[in-house]
Amino acid sequence: MKVLSIRQPYATLVCRGIKTIENRTWDTKYRGKLLIHASGKSLAWPELKYMPDIFTKYHLKYYGYDPLPKDAPDSFKGYIQFLNEIVAQYGLGEKLTYKMPVGEAKNAARKYGFIMPGQCIVGEAELVDIIDDSQDEFAEPSCFHWIFDKAVLYKKPIMNVMGKLRLWEYEK
Repeated sequence: MKVLSIRQPYATLVCRGIKTIENRTWDTKYRGKLLIHASGKSLAWPELKYMPDIFTKYHLKYYGYDPLPKDAPDSFKGYIQFLNEIVAQYGLGEKLTYKMPVGEAKNAARKYGFIMPGQCIVGEAELVDIIDDSQDEFAEPSCFHWIFDKAVLYKKPIMNVMGKLRLWEYEK
């Protein structure tokens, strides 16, 4: 089975169907089901420098206001829900919100960012197309935009799987 390694939290976001675009500097002719591997090194999640511009824009515009703005894109609302589900899943006992003081939010980013599972296969998704002009809020310029569908997050990740660059084969 073909596998793609992605850093957390994006690996889980892809498998949850929240992030349907993955940015790559390379193309492939392959289309079909891929296992999604969470690489061993997570991003310092959810620091804004790793978020698409749309998240930064809404965070800065609405920081400290609750509920989320009515005109926020669905994926932004999905991302906030995802953050809170991760906090609940790992029993962290508090809600991660954008009402937190800036210092607390930065500490929470460090604290929660590295708790997500790594070096494991977290789910699967179908690679349906690759384009270079997606308008999705996750799409970055000058990249190939891998478009995913039919995402599934496994209840239990397949642990202790070392990743590789590019597409690779997983054998049990």
